[in-house]
Amino acid sequence: MQEKEKFVMQEKEKFVMQEKERKKIGPVGAILMGIGCIVGSGIFGTLPTVAAEYGAGVIWALVGAVFVIILRCVSSMYTSAAIPSSGSQFLWASKLIHPYVGAFISFSTLLMPTMVALFGVLFSMYFAPLFPSLEISDTVAAVGLLAVFTVVAWFGNKNTVLISNIMVAMLMIAIFLYIVLGLPNLDAENVTFGEIVKPGVGLSSLAAAIGVLTSSLSGASSVSQIADDVKNPGTVIPMTLVACPVIVAVVYILMAVVTIGVIPSAEVTSLSQVASHFMSPALLTFFIVGGPICGIITSLVPVALACVALVEQSAREKVFPEFMAKQNKHGVAYWSLFLVMAIAIGICATGATFGVVMTVFSFCNTVAELPNVLSPILSYKKYPKCCDNSSVKMGPKTVQVLAIITFIVCGYLAIQMALTLDAMTVTSIFAVFAVGYLYFFIRVKYLKGKGVDLIQEMKVPYQPWEEKEASYQ
Repeated sequence: MQEKEKFVMQEKEKFVMQEKERKKIGPVGAILMGIGCIVGSGIFGTLPTVAAEYGAGVIWALVGAVFVIILRCVSSMYTSAAIPSSGSQFLWASKLIHPYVGAFISFSTLLMPTMVALFGVLFSMYFAPLFPSLEISDTVAAVGLLAVFTVVAWFGNKNTVLISNIMVAMLMIAIFLYIVLGLPNLDAENVTFGEIVKPGVGLSSLAAAIGVLTSSLSGASSVSQIADDVKNPGTVIPMTLVACPVIVAVVYILMAVVTIGVIPSAEVTSLSQVASHFMSPALLTFFIVGGPICGIITSLVPVALACVALVEQSAREKVFPEFMAKQNKHGVAYWSLFLVMAIAIGICATGATFGVVMTVFSFCNTVAELPNVLSPILSYKKYPKCCDNSSVKMGPKTVQVLAIITFIVCGYLAIQMALTLDAMTVTSIFAVFAVGYLYFFIRVKYLKGKGVDLIQEMKVPYQPWEEKEASYQ
């Protein structure tokens, strides 16, 4: 009887494991998710903004952004292949570097909903003109989108990503139409090959533009933050991190050529405005719905889920109150979800403009990436066998040199972006970190009074990584 019960229990456990595996995101889903995350704010929001300010310089800014994102991808790709995990950005910082750096990532996470708010603001820019009879204000449209997403995200990553991937198909069709119909309508009076080769933009100005576009191209990294929901993450995530920005980079450059070639760059306000010069009313409507609106939503999904995963991981490590990691039956840390979306909705409710929100996010995102790009150096030092046996085959010296170069480049871009913001905005950003560390030290003292050494617990190695390293011995 006991043998029979044991057999039944084993079969149940096997069935549960198979069900969990079936619900995970495969390589195609991960790539579509990564592309959907990148394509959205970058093309439909940031691209026209940068094009209007820098003209033909947008092409070089895109080339520079691709270079920087590939450097950043090397760090994420190398470490993700060796020691993947959901909330990896926090774990790499706290376990590989120091708990104080992990706390820094936690506070950065509270600034990341700026990007989620950005999608709401951008959505309203395209949605309100499409349905003028509804008389919906931009603020109501932005808040409405984020509220709807909060409800959808309640039902878990798999279902949320499935809806997003359906929209990616429409998005790519809309982009294809924009490029194919737009290229024959280029006007040599608007841009020449000589202007593209030598746009007359200074290095510091170009660096600020690269910084903004780099953040837009870096969306695929969101996939690494939900590694536990991805099949074979050690292989799928590195492939996604490389494939997505390369595919999208080609699309970006083609769309940039159309954008600055159809009408004078100084007159560009949105891609729908440019498309109206060569699309029929019916095609223009499809472009707006299938392009900007779907693109914004597909970008919103992985970025928001990554923010939630980072808040949840910080709560598991006790940096944030532990109830923030409590999950519903769909595996969603709902308090973390509510916090992220509440911050984003609050920003939208202020009526902040797209340009300011985008620059703030790009600056915060680049600063938060600084510890991340150093992770390959420390991951090899602590988990050499995991690195040597991962799907990414690169010599440790090569990776270390690339990591240091990336750190310097990202630091320079952050400085140049900060110089474009007003003093009050920069002060406010750093105030978040100051208040965050004040909270962190108070929480450390509070938990110590309850017999919990938070700093020591954050230093404890992550068990799955330890087990993986031991498996190669």
